[in-house]
Amino acid sequence: MTEDDVVGYLQSHPDLLAKYLKIFENDIDKQTNRDEKIISLSHRQVPQLQQKIRSLEEQINEFLINARRNEKSWDSLLKASLTLFKIKREDVSIKLIESKLREQFSIEVCRIFTVSRHVQQPNHEKSAILNFLGSVDGPRCLLEPPQEIEQLVNSWVLASSAYIPISSNALLGVLIFRSSDENKYDPSIDTRFLERIGNVVSATLEYESHRDITV
Repeated sequence: MTEDDVVGYLQSHPDLLAKYLKIFENDIDKQTNRDEKIISLSHRQVPQLQQKIRSLEEQINEFLINARRNEKSWDSLLKASLTLFKIKREDVSIKLIESKLREQFSIEVCRIFTVSRHVQQPNHEKSAILNFLGSVDGPRCLLEPPQEIEQLVNSWVLASSAYIPISSNALLGVLIFRSSDENKYDPSIDTRFLERIGNVVSATLEYESHRDITV
């Protein structure tokens, strides 16, 4: 049967064409609706995918920023360690350690408070230090000073602080960094870097062990 035969048959039976025309129209409408639904779904998915991409880009950027910050911090730690270990035994002092750390870490305030392990009747300041050390088991980063030693640092009006326990054979103490940068010692940062600083300072303070300690 040729195409002309089909056309001739439909022309001879117009009622047959009218009968099945609606079926063809319904099929076309159904296909059109499916296409529209596919397009509509795509329109909804595109913004969602764009948002996911932006979110991933933000996460990657944050990761790179933290990586660069960590690299800089560990590099500063290495340089600070070398600087402190180069100090001659007879020259070691708390004031000198504070000065070297301020210089190496580019911070506004660096203070070290200590108390003898053998103190019998600690004064008000040394009692505050012992109370603080008894309340922590590692470095802490805070936006406000700890209540135990607030009296020692309340004159330093800065944005963020780090409080690092230190110790030697003869001394217990706390190393305090304070910065005007509120993100420098954000409470959420990894404190392992600060713990290493505390270890280096503690090792340097061993040179103080042979000296008379005022209690």
